[in-house]
Amino acid sequence: MHKILSSDVFGDPRLPVAEELLEVNADVAPHSHAFFEIAVVVAGTAVHVSADGSRELSAGSIVVLRPGQWHGYSECSGLVVRNAYLGTDVFGLLSGATSPAAAHPAVQHAMRLLESDLAAAWTLDHLAAAVNLAPGYLVRLFGRAIAVSPMAYLQRLRAERAAGLLIETELPIATIGTLVGWPDPSHATRRFRAHFGLSPTRYREAFRP
Repeated sequence: MHKILSSDVFGDPRLPVAEELLEVNADVAPHSHAFFEIAVVVAGTAVHVSADGSRELSAGSIVVLRPGQWHGYSECSGLVVRNAYLGTDVFGLLSGATSPAAAHPAVQHAMRLLESDLAAAWTLDHLAAAVNLAPGYLVRLFGRAIAVSPMAYLQRLRAERAAGLLIETELPIATIGTLVGWPDPSHATRRFRAHFGLSPTRYREAFRP
């Protein structure tokens, strides 16, 4: 599955916000993003396809996607979409956090490190050292900013990336687990099921186009 990176849409990484108006005249293959996307249908119709199933879109429809979530469009007819792209740095704002810690540079840096190398054998101590903070303090900053711990955030990123690979590729489940940082197949299945409520095999059967 093609993954659109933050560097593809944000000209200035210090300001991870962008928007564009798209006229879609053909199907859009499933893909994922390394950032938030808010898509507002300006005109036309289409069918939006994602892990949540299929949904008919028309003028006024809104689609909100987290980093790592896959989606695509089919049956497009005169579809015009205005997309807003928001970097993971603004997660705290979207979650309603008001603490200054929501924009703490260390949280932003840690998110980017995890996003860029899911397969690494991350530990809390390793991540904290990479951003020059004590582990406990980094956990508190994450909690204030996005209401989850760094390791919980990593597990969500891994699960969503695995979901994209299950949909777009024929790779064995064990290979996908290794690519996202879950080299043990049994562990990968348990973590994936905890996130989506389905085993990787059932997820692929249910949502593969």
